[in-house]
Amino acid sequence: MTLAILGTGGHAKSVYDIVKNKKKIYFFDKEKTIFKVGDKKFKVKSEHELLNGHKKEISKVIVTIGNNKIRQKKFNILKKLKYKIATLIHLKSYCGYGATIDEGTVVMQGSLINTNSQVGKNCIINSHASIDHDCLIKDHTHICPGVIIGGNVKIGKNCWIGLGSKIIENCIIGDNVYVAAGAVVTKNLKPNTFVKGVPAKYAKKRMA
Repeated sequence: MTLAILGTGGHAKSVYDIVKNKKKIYFFDKEKTIFKVGDKKFKVKSEHELLNGHKKEISKVIVTIGNNKIRQKKFNILKKLKYKIATLIHLKSYCGYGATIDEGTVVMQGSLINTNSQVGKNCIINSHASIDHDCLIKDHTHICPGVIIGGNVKIGKNCWIGLGSKIIENCIIGDNVYVAAGAVVTKNLKPNTFVKGVPAKYAKKRMA
């Protein structure tokens, strides 16, 4: 399989750790021309080339951009161009029986997605995040490193669940919610809100 990676920032380095044994990998970016990771250096092709002509030689594409809105925009463009979108799951992660991971999502090292949980399109389940049973994570959401999510939690689209935060069981999180690092969510959250603290409370609006 020939894989195209769109984006060459920090998240791309983590994604490379999943795919580094693949023989053919192409990197694309809007600005950078060189991608360095560890002791390796790769030439980076223009994003314009990916969007105008590599379809025949590329099997699948993955968007490796941390910003939710930009990642969603690029994902939608690639879908319109009829590229096949990769789903990447680190060998040192765990997905329980009945768990489902949709296209474009990356599951990073040490993360846990428990039984019957569903993760939507183009999400990031970052390192050592824990998602308990029967959860729903909708499209384009980023679950940051070290997050702990209790059972039967529903999280909407384009959410940012910050580093080391916790969400207790049965909570419903609306679309476009930003949870600050270290926050503890103990109740349902309205769409388009920003919360922080222990327990988490609504604060000045800030979007991912």
